[in-house]
Amino acid sequence: MDLSAFLPSIGTFLTGIVVAVVSARLTVKYALTRFYSEKWWERKVSAYTSIIEALHHVRDYADTNLEFEKRGMDVPEEGDKELTERLQQAMKELRKQWDIGNFIISDAAVEVLNTLMCELDQSTQNVTWSTHLILKLEAVDKCLSSMRTIARADLNVP
Repeated sequence: MDLSAFLPSIGTFLTGIVVAVVSARLTVKYALTRFYSEKWWERKVSAYTSIIEALHHVRDYADTNLEFEKRGMDVPEEGDKELTERLQQAMKELRKQWDIGNFIISDAAVEVLNTLMCELDQSTQNVTWSTHLILKLEAVDKCLSSMRTIARADLNVP
């Protein structure tokens, strides 16, 4: 048997194996990169959703109380209890997302949360209840508007 007749076949075989191995490695690397990217995107979506939902509850608390205040009435006890619980949970969630910060959400979103927290603190200083509620609503509305824009940009959503 002449070995020289088999050399082109062996070369083609080895080339095929090398191409297959390189191709498999690149495919796995691409798939893992995409998987990690999608997981981060999902985490960002979850964080922005939590923030916007929490802002909704803070806004709902202030808006409901302001409406009753304008009418010279108190919020019914059961409704007040529910609103207060949702407000407390919302503030807890906002503080958590603020603490996590730019680990998941953008720097711009963290800055908007910083501004919100400062404005919420200022809304409690030397003002009447209704003024406090109005300032709270203004701060939350401004934050909601900015956060929606930032989230869309950060998530590449039109």
